[in-house]
Amino acid sequence: MIFLIVSFTVLHVFFYLGLAFGWRRMPKVYKNESLIPFSVIIPVRNEENTIYQILRHLEKQDYPKELFEVIVVDDFSDDTTVDQVIQSKDALSITIHLIQLEDENKQGKKHALTAGVNAAEHETILTTDADCLFGDHWIRSFNDAFDETTNMVAGPVAIQGKGLFARLQQVEFAGLMGFGAVTIAKENPSMCSGANLGFRKRAFEEVGGYTNNLFTPSGDDEFLLYNIMHRFPHSTRFLKSEGGIVNTPAHLKLSSFINQRVRWTSKWKYNKNRKVRASAILFFFDYLFFLVGIIGAIMGFFNPFLVGCIALVRFIAMWVFVAPINRFLRGKGSFFPLLIFQIIYPLHVLFMGMNSIFGSYTWKGRKYK
Repeated sequence: MIFLIVSFTVLHVFFYLGLAFGWRRMPKVYKNESLIPFSVIIPVRNEENTIYQILRHLEKQDYPKELFEVIVVDDFSDDTTVDQVIQSKDALSITIHLIQLEDENKQGKKHALTAGVNAAEHETILTTDADCLFGDHWIRSFNDAFDETTNMVAGPVAIQGKGLFARLQQVEFAGLMGFGAVTIAKENPSMCSGANLGFRKRAFEEVGGYTNNLFTPSGDDEFLLYNIMHRFPHSTRFLKSEGGIVNTPAHLKLSSFINQRVRWTSKWKYNKNRKVRASAILFFFDYLFFLVGIIGAIMGFFNPFLVGCIALVRFIAMWVFVAPINRFLRGKGSFFPLLIFQIIYPLHVLFMGMNSIFGSYTWKGRKYK
């Protein structure tokens, strides 16, 4: 058993150091003088507390207002979201269109996004969520990333919040963002976030949008990423630009955090990328064996000094990778949260992995299995 623990630790270290090297090599986005028009799509469901704020942030963009439209697609909200969007159309100086889904057999984020894409006037699409915020250069940053050969741009997302729980989410998501960025750069996509995504309308239509993955409510981002990269090689990039960062709030309650993570991890078994699926399985066993090593050292089965050295080496490799990405995302110091993360993450991975197979989750007031 100790041989397996050491073997997986070696893989763990090389994996994270490889990601760290890949992140350092990734070029930043530089200013593009030409400007293209955008359609910004925001799917909403019961977002009365945040919808006006994100529309105000779009109004403040340092991008010509005649070169972008905002399409808000309502997914059967039963609060005042729709009323606020209607009022914003008159109050704000940007072009806002409201679309409301009408067929209850076609509900959920993927149907909302599809309706938005179909209604989009412009060829280049940006998607985000109603609870997100961004700086004044957000659209401009995407403009700099798109050229005539680009079909998709995945943008960076940062977790914002106060307190230890928020900081733990922050460093975890920084690692996920870095992992997604490096794998996109290597043409072996693993993940991206629909909270900050850009793509060409024609590419979306040519791969069939979400038609081959409507059986799962999640995955609007990752499955589209894989399909576009598979159909149009060398046309996808990660937006390594601080101006393109989108901020999303940390979960305040453990229950909502678990719901989100179970929803995310439930996608892996449907991923067509065999390397991603194999990585997910190896990732699970890596932390399983590490946990066995910790328990074995406590019970006297393994040398505590050896297991302690293994834990230290694993922590250093992860810190080398996550720390610069966390700084890029304007996060606070990552050392202490990552130290705690090293202790609890094995349990986190195992719990989420099992729940992704056997559990259920609630999303936007709807329950899924």
